[in-house]
Amino acid sequence: MSQQGNFNFEARGDEQGYTRWLTGRRVVVQELARRLGLPLDHQVEVWLCGGIRLRGKPRLQEEILFIEEERVRHLGLVVDHVAFTFREMESCVRKD
Repeated sequence: MSQQGNFNFEARGDEQGYTRWLTGRRVVVQELARRLGLPLDHQVEVWLCGGIRLRGKPRLQEEILFIEEERVRHLGLVVDHVAFTFREMESCVRKD
């Protein structure tokens, strides 16, 4: 006898689950940005190694929910359509 259940695609489910997941993800990203001193969704001027200057609103390169503490240096960011890692950033100054 199989214990495997089946999906009931006709059942009326609660769509609030996805909304709660998105809200939880946003809270996690905001907390990480606060701890790193990274002003996500604000105008910034970023200086990268090698004298490269970017202006724009920083965002995460990938939509992720869990960020391991030891991997923060490898965190992918994007400003002005240019991707880079957190460790490549020399400075980030909020301009607004």
